[in-house]
Amino acid sequence: MILLSVCLFLGIIPSFAFSASSEPKINCLIINLDYISCTWSEHEANYSFKSKFLHEEILDCPKYLRNDSVNVGCIFPYEKTQRFSLLKTWLYSDNGSLVTEQPHNLKAYVKLHPPFNLSVVEKESELWLYWNNSRNSLCIENEVCHRIDSSVWKITAPSTRTVFSLPFPLKKQYKFQVRARIESSCGQSMFWSDWSEPVYWGSSEANNSTDKLHKDV
Repeated sequence: MILLSVCLFLGIIPSFAFSASSEPKINCLIINLDYISCTWSEHEANYSFKSKFLHEEILDCPKYLRNDSVNVGCIFPYEKTQRFSLLKTWLYSDNGSLVTEQPHNLKAYVKLHPPFNLSVVEKESELWLYWNNSRNSLCIENEVCHRIDSSVWKITAPSTRTVFSLPFPLKKQYKFQVRARIESSCGQSMFWSDWSEPVYWGSSEANNSTDKLHKDV
């Protein structure tokens, strides 16, 4: 398995860059293929939100995200086929006037939950890392990042496997984390999941360590 030399900050999922223009910018993500979360850039006014997929009816927001009693986003249901359909969104002011209307192509805007249940087993002079993904799908690819003691992190090439192995482990501490995204044959997502919680093998010095690979913003 090909390993890149340094993980750098690949764990950082890029935040949406909100425009400074006077018209609010609406950004939408499909979260874990479970629901859609749309947020907007301007929080001074208490906007109401509507959405519509192509050839479907316009829907009011069923659940607002709020901050200090102000609507800052909306969560609404998602169906599998809708990922490849154009989404239109609208914001309205308190007096009912239209503030902005924006289209969204969501195919590449999926962010999965991090992998979980990481475990490491030594067998036949190899370390084997196993994990579960938040969705049971062949459309998910994974990256594994690991390091030995305090050496630099190394990252694997993306793979749809949910297992990773290292031969001839040293008598040192190994640390592993995994992240996931929708892969190219299913319409690759721009967004990786956050990195998983770390798992350790070897020295027990840091089983309770907070030394994680990277925290996403």
